[in-house]
Amino acid sequence: MSTKIDATERLLNLVIALLGTRRGYSKSHIRNHINGYASDAGADDEKAQVSFERMFERDKKILLELGIPLKQSEVAGNDAQEQVLYRIRPEDYRVPEIRLDESAMTLLAIAANLWAGASLGAPAQSALRKIAARTGTGWYEDDTTSQSRIRTAEPAFEALWDALRNHHPVTFDYRKSATAQATPRTVQPWGLGSKYGQWYLAAYDLEKNAERNFRLSRITSEVLVHGKERFEPPANFQIGTVLSRLGTGTELSAHIGVPEGSAHWLRTEAMGQAAALQTSQTQAPEAQAADDGLDDLLWSREGWEVLTTTYRSPELMADDVAAMGAQAFVVAPAELKDAVAGRLHRAAAAAEQEPQTLNWSKPMAPANSRKPDSRERLVRLLSMVPYLVTNPGVEESEVMAEFGISAKQWEKDRDTLSLTGLPGYFPGDLMDVSTESGQVFIRDAETLASPLRLTQEEACSVLIGLQALSTIPAPGRARALEQAIASLTAVAGKDAWLADAVGLHLVSGKEMDNVAALQNIIQQGRACSITYLVRHRDEVSERIVEPLRLFSLDATWYLRAWCRKVEGLRSFRVDRIQEMSDAGTQAHVPATSVDWQPGGSIYSPGSGDQQVQLIADSTTARRLAPAYNAQLFDLGGGMVGLQLLVGDTSTLAPLMARLGGHARVAGPEPVRQQVAAWLSESATSYDADGETVRAIPSVGR
Repeated sequence: MSTKIDATERLLNLVIALLGTRRGYSKSHIRNHINGYASDAGADDEKAQVSFERMFERDKKILLELGIPLKQSEVAGNDAQEQVLYRIRPEDYRVPEIRLDESAMTLLAIAANLWAGASLGAPAQSALRKIAARTGTGWYEDDTTSQSRIRTAEPAFEALWDALRNHHPVTFDYRKSATAQATPRTVQPWGLGSKYGQWYLAAYDLEKNAERNFRLSRITSEVLVHGKERFEPPANFQIGTVLSRLGTGTELSAHIGVPEGSAHWLRTEAMGQAAALQTSQTQAPEAQAADDGLDDLLWSREGWEVLTTTYRSPELMADDVAAMGAQAFVVAPAELKDAVAGRLHRAAAAAEQEPQTLNWSKPMAPANSRKPDSRERLVRLLSMVPYLVTNPGVEESEVMAEFGISAKQWEKDRDTLSLTGLPGYFPGDLMDVSTESGQVFIRDAETLASPLRLTQEEACSVLIGLQALSTIPAPGRARALEQAIASLTAVAGKDAWLADAVGLHLVSGKEMDNVAALQNIIQQGRACSITYLVRHRDEVSERIVEPLRLFSLDATWYLRAWCRKVEGLRSFRVDRIQEMSDAGTQAHVPATSVDWQPGGSIYSPGSGDQQVQLIADSTTARRLAPAYNAQLFDLGGGMVGLQLLVGDTSTLAPLMARLGGHARVAGPEPVRQQVAAWLSESATSYDADGETVRAIPSVGR
C-alpha cells in the first residue's frame, strides 16, 4: 500500500478501522494494514518505524482534540508493537441519545441559526445537524416570525474565544473610554458577553489584581495568546451577572443645544425622556441656570433650544451627538463636549487630506477567514457521512450549501469518502458514494452512520443560543425551551461551563414591549399605524404597515413589513417606532416570501446605489466590513481600503464623525467633498461662541 495519501484520508481510515473492531488493533497491525501508514521501505526499516511512531502519536493527539479518545488495552506478548491494542468505543464516539420533541427541535434550530454569519456559525450548524440525525426527529429550519443574529466581527473575538476555552492568559493594547492612548494589558479571560450590540470581555487584570471589563471595540492591537500558560477561572462564574451590571452605572445628564423642532431622537423616551428647556433672548440667564440647577448653563443661540437628557455611557453618547454634526452643540458637561468636539475635529482633519493615488488591486481575505486544515476537513467528512445516510437522495447543491463548500471541494470530498473504509479496502469494505441525476446516495457506511459526539464549540454554541432565547418574549414555549436547555446541558457534560462564561443579551427592556406587541400583531395578521423616526433625515413620519417578520442583528431589532405608503417591503428599527395602534386586517399578500435573508448585514444593495471607497486603519476596517458588505483591499502602509455600495451618501458624514478620524472617504470625489464640507462645518461649530477646541491629530491615517 502506498503512504502517499493526504492526512485527512489517513485519519478517516484510522477512525473507521478502530470503530469497526471489537478487540482492537496493535501498532504493527495499524502500520501494515491501515491505508496511509504502510511504508514502502519495509517493516524493518528503522527510519520508517520512527516516522510511523511520530505520525501515529500526532494522529492520536488530533483525534483526542476532536473528542475521539482511543481506548488502550494490554495483551500478553514480547513484541512491544503487539502488547497494546487500540480501538474507539462507539459510546465514546457518537452523540448520546437525545429525546426532543418537534417544538424543542425547532428552538434548537433557532438557537443554532442565531450564529449564522458569525465565527461560531459552522460549529452551531454542525451541532444542529448531528442532533437532528441522532434524535430521528428530522431536520428543522428556523422558520419563525422572529429571528435573531449575533455577529462576531470584532477582530479580537477569535483569539479571545480560543483563550477563554483553553484558559490561556492574553495581552493586548487597550484604549480606555475618553482617551486616545492605548496601554498594554495582560489578563485572564473569564467570560465574553454581547450587550447593546457590543462585545465585552470579563477578565482578571494581572497588573491591577482585580476583575475588569473590556469592550472589544477598544482593543487596538492583535491579541497575543500565552499558549504555554494556563490559569483556573473562578468556580461558578456567570457572565450573565456581568452583563446585568452593564448600563447600570451612574446616570449622567447632558444639556444639548439644537435647532428648534429638530433632534427628534433626543426627544423620545428611549433617550431618557428628554425634557426641553426653552431658551430665548428675553429669558434672564439667572432664571435659565435656576431651571436646570447648573451655574454654567449660560448659553443661547437664536432659533435654538436646550434639551436635557440622561445617559450612562459617555462614549456612546459622544458618538450619537457627534453624528448630529453642526445640528447639535453640547453645552454641558464639559467632558462630553470635549469628547464630541474631539471626534469632529479628528474626522474633519482626516477628511481634509489630499486625495491620493492608491493601488486598489490587492483584495484582502475576510477578517475571520482561516485557512482550512486536515482537522476541519476530517470533522466535515465525519459529519457528512451520517448526513448522507439520513438524507438519501439529497441534491448535490444541498450538500454543498449545507457544508459551505464549492463544487471542487465536494468532488474532492466525495472521492475521499469513496476511497476510505475498513482494512482490506475491497468492494464492500469501502464506502460507496454515487450521484444519480444530481442526487447523492451512500452505501456501506454503517461504521460512521452515527454522528460524532458534539465538540465543546458545537455543544456550547447552541446552548448559549438557547439561554439567550429565554430573554425574548414568546408565549407558550417555556417548556420546550427548558427541555432543550436540559438536554444540551447533559450532552455538553463537563464542557457546559463555557455556556455560563459566554452570554448574549438579545433584547433590552425599552424594546421588550414593542417586540412582544409586534409578535402578537404578526400572529393575528393585523396591520398597524406607526409613528416612525427616520433618524438620518431627522424626520417623524406616519405609516400604515403590515408586519410580517421580526429580526435582530446584535441586539438591534427590526420589523420587516409591507409599507402601504411606498407600496413595498421595508425594514423599520423597532426602537424608532414611537407610537403604534391597530389599523385593521392585513390587505396585501406579498407575491414572494419575505425577502430578508438573515446574515451578517442588514443592508441589501439597490439598483440605484453608489459605489464608495473608504480608507481606514486595519482594526476599524475589519469591524466595518461585515456590517456594510464591504470588500477589503490592502493599500500598503498600514492602510486598508473598503469598497461598498451606499444608497444614500448623506449617511457617510455622520458615520465618519462617529469614527472620529479612524476612517475617511476616498472617493468618488464629489462624495468626498460633500463629507469633508459637512465635517468641517460641524467641527467649526465647536469653535464658535468664543469656544476654543484643541485639535487632535487624526488616528490611523
